[in-house]
Amino acid sequence: MSNALSSRSLSITVVEVTSLILLNVLSLAGNILTLTSAYTNKRLRTATNLYIIALALSDLISAVLLMPLTTGVLISGKWIYGDAVCQLHAFVSMFTVYVSSVTMGLIAVNRYTRMCKSDKRYKKWFSMKKSRMLLIFLWVFVACYIGIPRLVGLQRYDFVPGYAACSVMHLSKLGKKIHYGIVVVLFFLTPMTATIFCYAKVAKMIRQHNTSASATLERRSNARVIARRKLSGRSKFSAHEINLSKSLFAVVFAFMICWIPIWIIVLLRRFPNLVGKMPRNVELLSSILFGISSTINPFIYAGMNPAFRREFRKILLCKIWRQLAVQSASNEGKLTRTEDSQDIAFSSQNSVSLLRLHGVATPNLNSPSNRIYRMRHVEFGPPTSETTC
Repeated sequence: MSNALSSRSLSITVVEVTSLILLNVLSLAGNILTLTSAYTNKRLRTATNLYIIALALSDLISAVLLMPLTTGVLISGKWIYGDAVCQLHAFVSMFTVYVSSVTMGLIAVNRYTRMCKSDKRYKKWFSMKKSRMLLIFLWVFVACYIGIPRLVGLQRYDFVPGYAACSVMHLSKLGKKIHYGIVVVLFFLTPMTATIFCYAKVAKMIRQHNTSASATLERRSNARVIARRKLSGRSKFSAHEINLSKSLFAVVFAFMICWIPIWIIVLLRRFPNLVGKMPRNVELLSSILFGISSTINPFIYAGMNPAFRREFRKILLCKIWRQLAVQSASNEGKLTRTEDSQDIAFSSQNSVSLLRLHGVATPNLNSPSNRIYRMRHVEFGPPTSETTC
């Protein structure tokens, strides 16, 4: 297998490396954008979005620590980073795999509770405090499950040329069977079953709601606007909640499309008596699908979640010229800002051009009575709840 990695043709190497670099760049940009949106806009820090943030963080870890190293292996045809980095690479790869799958299951349970159970039960099960504690427990549990067997000598981490990455190696057949029995149940079958069950219930509830809404609107054709407002005002079935459920379903569906083949490839490779020797390009497909899974989620948020889409637009379409103007005023005009009135005072002749840029009249600066000008309604500092430029 190592010879197969080093003896690839130039065209195959270029395709593999280019694909992984593209996925890496998109994953970095998308997940940083997601985390930045949640950081700058407090309204995005809801209980449901906590799971989106956790997923984006695990994907960002993959984009920073895993994908660049795999790209280097595909370029060089061998592992060139040393044993210590190999140990870290194997640990982080398993950690992100297990955490991501369970987080997907928790997202599905969150949507099911929100849409199909009472508000009281939802707030009881998915308060901000409990959601934080649950995610912290999940990350600590997964880290311990991966790390303890390695520390006590039941496993080791080695380079796997087929994956172009480091992975776990089992020191006994019994240990391998026990490990994958636990892993498949906890980190694959249980989240997938919970996801299918929960979203089937959510889809059924949304269909019933839409049918009821249509019938109500037809019966009240003379008061259609009032009826629509009453229906959309329900907390469970507001347009926001329905759109959020649809976007998260798309995230989970895309996740399953990527991860079901990955698990199949991993299990078939770990138990070669089932299919015999697996081709290298099939094994590498698992690494490519892993990168795709870490990349697509932010684009689904941007496409289907209006709250994230608005915040993404604010960040990407920031008015650079205003930032430069404020920086110029701060450096040259000794810009000061009072907390109470949020007035902006300019005490330098160099600030006249900035005032004219914003269409503000500029009296004679040499007059003692006009050394400080108040510019109300012009705010250069961002508010606390959302991003501005």
